[in-house]
Amino acid sequence: MSKKCLVTPIASSLSALVFAVGCSSASNASPSEPPRAEPAPTSADGVVKVAQASRKFIRVEPAALKENAAVLRAPARVAFPDGAVSRVGAPLAGRVERVHVRTGDRVRPGDPLVTLDCPEAASIRAALSTARAAQREARAAVDRHARMMDQGVGTERELLEAERRLTEAEAELARALAAARFVGDSSGTAVVLRSPIAGSIVGRNVTVGAAVEPSAAPLVEIGDASEVWVVADVFERDLPWLREGMRATIELQSLPEPLPGRVAAVGTVVEGSARTAPVRILLEQGDAQLRPGMFGRARIESDEQALALPASAVLIRNLSTVVYVETAPGTFVRRPVTIGRPVDGRVLVRSGLAVGEPVVVEGALLLDAAADQLL
Repeated sequence: MSKKCLVTPIASSLSALVFAVGCSSASNASPSEPPRAEPAPTSADGVVKVAQASRKFIRVEPAALKENAAVLRAPARVAFPDGAVSRVGAPLAGRVERVHVRTGDRVRPGDPLVTLDCPEAASIRAALSTARAAQREARAAVDRHARMMDQGVGTERELLEAERRLTEAEAELARALAAARFVGDSSGTAVVLRSPIAGSIVGRNVTVGAAVEPSAAPLVEIGDASEVWVVADVFERDLPWLREGMRATIELQSLPEPLPGRVAAVGTVVEGSARTAPVRILLEQGDAQLRPGMFGRARIESDEQALALPASAVLIRNLSTVVYVETAPGTFVRRPVTIGRPVDGRVLVRSGLAVGEPVVVEGALLLDAAADQLL
């Protein structure tokens, strides 16, 4: 019993000694251990502060105005301008006797296109002959009654009646002449459709022997290929950026060089499920290789200096676009901005930023983990 009492204090003293040595070793850690990690950026209410060691991963540039900055890109097609295409249809019901042209042929005003056999044309021409005869007879009656009045053997009432009949005859003759011009200057039942403009045959929907109706599709389409423009299909959200006169560049796969032009008209009606409006672009100079129906892309540029940023500078946060502006060394403030669509890696800034403000153009995601990159 006494031995047990003597051993216990000694064991306790040894345990205390070992504990003391262990604590001393832990406090004297080797200097070769890795240093503690740099603290993460701290932020509050859109203000982010970063340590000097992290600042090297962030690049800042002053916001600057750019010449001819791209506003947008859009799919485009080559088309005839308004009034450059003439669609010739049948004026009367009939049958095709002869087709004088083929697709691609060049025509001048007045050249024959299609000859039709229309029974109604004979009636129209006969009515013209009858109206001319009636007008001559009515004029002769007026002259006769006028002479009788001069000789004192006629009455004023008879003269007035003759003049009324002459007026009616002249009105009928005018109507018959208009109808005859509608069917042309041929004779009998033949109706020759002629080209109203100079150009090329771009469409032919007629064959010999086919029956035609006035309400049917055009028989022949003539277009002037020397006068074409480009139609770009622009989304409705981009229309407020556009104005008439803005510079444009047209890229077509069939042409080695882009073609310069300017915006001639911005469509006022949004059509289709794609919600696009046509923007018409006039080319500064024509190109013989252009063909209506060609497809390409249009690049529309700002006609004045515009504030533009790299797309990497803009973040999407809670469905809005923001940038970070450096207000002091290592201090960045989140700023909401209104921008256009990214084009060629850059975006135009409509509001929210002033020229010369230092904007983060690289490393913006390091400042805001809750945001997404624009591109």
